[in-house]
Amino acid sequence: MISRRFLIVLCSVFVMAGCAGGNMALTKGQTDIDVSKKSLALLSVKIANQHKPGYQLDIMGALICPQSERCDHGSRSSFYRADIPYRIKSVENSFNEYLLSFELAGGAYTFHSIGAAYDHFPITGGGSVPLNYKLEIKPNAVIYLGHLDVVLRERKSDSEERAGKVVPLIDQAVVGASTGTYDVVAEDRFEEDMKLYLSEYPALQKVRIEKSILPQWIRPENQPVR
Repeated sequence: MISRRFLIVLCSVFVMAGCAGGNMALTKGQTDIDVSKKSLALLSVKIANQHKPGYQLDIMGALICPQSERCDHGSRSSFYRADIPYRIKSVENSFNEYLLSFELAGGAYTFHSIGAAYDHFPITGGGSVPLNYKLEIKPNAVIYLGHLDVVLRERKSDSEERAGKVVPLIDQAVVGASTGTYDVVAEDRFEEDMKLYLSEYPALQKVRIEKSILPQWIRPENQPVR
């Protein structure tokens, strides 16, 4: 069961989306995939807390919104969430790895961020991984977006964006969210990831999977001002 404190943190992670949305597109045991109305996007994510290795974070969801909308509080953005997306691997004091899936209509989107949190009594803390990718989703398709390697490390300067809010002071400091920052690397691991996806979701064997790999990540402080 998700704790009340964790729900508060999760909503703060995605405060810009109003803490609303839907679940991951694929479910265990699913026997068929229908892309006649919406496309299916696949993304694997590995997240490692190298700043505070004893507090490995879980991926809690993603904020993806049409480029025609604002990705901020009060928008009608699509917030995809699951209690915990399917975790395929967990190494103590090292990393967690996930298979994510999103159901999206064809069109242009902003992949704003993914949420990450640690929730083990008595500590609950986290934040969001800023991505700010621009996506073009082909209609009626199954699309592999690639693999994201996410690392939470200690901030080296005040110019680096914090991994999470400063409050609650103790929790956020303990997990490294307030004193750390994220590095992200996008990779094409199609062959490796497809083995995992097909093993967990055999229905994918019935469809053609296309590749549209995310570009290399740009740190928020280095992104051009719009």
